[in-house]
Amino acid sequence: MSLINTNKVNLKNFKKESYNEKFIIFLFSFLPISLILGNSAINSNILIINLFFLLTCYRQKQWSWIRNKYFYFFISIWIYLVMNSIISENFTEGGFDVIRKEMVYPQIDSTIRSVGFIRFIIFLFAVQYFFFNSKKTFDQIFSYWSIIIFVVLIDIVFERIFGFNLLGFESPSSKRIASFFKDELIVGGFVLGFSFLISGFLFKLTKNDTVKKILPSIFLCLSIICIYLSGERSNFIKALITVSIILLLIDDTYFYIKKKYIFLFIIIGLTLATLLSEDIYTKQIESYKKILSHSKGPTYYEKFGHLRHFAHYDVAWQIIKDYPIFGVGNLKFRHICHNNKYLNNKILFTHERCSTHPHQIHLEILSEQGIIGYLIIIFTVFSILFNSFKIYRKTGNLIHLSSILFVLTFFIPLLPAGGFFNTFNGTIFWINFSFVHAFLTKPKE
Repeated sequence: MSLINTNKVNLKNFKKESYNEKFIIFLFSFLPISLILGNSAINSNILIINLFFLLTCYRQKQWSWIRNKYFYFFISIWIYLVMNSIISENFTEGGFDVIRKEMVYPQIDSTIRSVGFIRFIIFLFAVQYFFFNSKKTFDQIFSYWSIIIFVVLIDIVFERIFGFNLLGFESPSSKRIASFFKDELIVGGFVLGFSFLISGFLFKLTKNDTVKKILPSIFLCLSIICIYLSGERSNFIKALITVSIILLLIDDTYFYIKKKYIFLFIIIGLTLATLLSEDIYTKQIESYKKILSHSKGPTYYEKFGHLRHFAHYDVAWQIIKDYPIFGVGNLKFRHICHNNKYLNNKILFTHERCSTHPHQIHLEILSEQGIIGYLIIIFTVFSILFNSFKIYRKTGNLIHLSSILFVLTFFIPLLPAGGFFNTFNGTIFWINFSFVHAFLTKPKE
């Protein structure tokens, strides 16, 4: 009788573990879709992942991650963000935000969002725990991601050819692709955030199959071309840097054909896309010509004052000079930029200088968190990057390499970038950075 009861308990536990695993796979597989659906879906998805992780830790009494030295680094960042938001100057009273279409109170809003930053810290350790706890879970999540991103790649090509995407959405700009994001021109950053991780997974998956080796090569080439088709120049430059380093570092045995031919196919694809589409030619070639035509001016304002993002850069730089130590507080750039003292008539787009962020990662952190916050964040990120890269040199894992390269290109100076603290770009960054961190203690294969 006791044996029967024991078997029933074991069967019950087995079913429970199976359901838990399926739930984990669903939650992480849904991440790319939640990014397409919007901020509410993203935050809800990450919140559920975090709660399930904490509940699992409670049930299994697995709290060793709290004693991880990097946990204290991340908590230091979080405490600094919260305290800086609370003590920073309240630059404006509450008012109606036209972009968000709701009433906002800068001081309260900044503090709440800074408190909410802890979701990324917990998420980082949840990735480390769930992804590497089971190879089956890891492979299934990446398989679903591969399908989702491949559909997006096909949709980008479809929209570039027909002017609307598979669901009938039309981009607000003929020179940019919106894809499933409707009126938001962010699909290039979305593809950049996942495509190289997936390429690393596919290369590893097909390494020992001569015929299937062609699949990751096609996926990699298509990803680069689609980021180019999206019209997002900054993300294309980052993608080109990343793929160049990947082709330089990884072994020929991963490829169906030699690496030099892969690079040649990418160049041919980019060239054909430019020659066959007037919108791409105007967006990519003519824009670079415009930049070069002003590059010989005697001052920075004459060289770059005609560029839209330069107006954001200039405001951020002026704010840094006014508030060098602690900055203006998290997410307050969007409010203080309206101050008339930051109006600069030497800049063409000075009346459009305001945005939710300065569109440059270093200027964003320095203007809102000051030198102290900048040093804390940069030290934490790059110390983990350095230690993680040392491990990659021993393992040669391509997913690991892709995550490292994404984080490195994310911090390239001068190139325009999405907001570090906003939901969409922040989530894509922390997904990649989570892998950089997770591989520090990844079990040996």
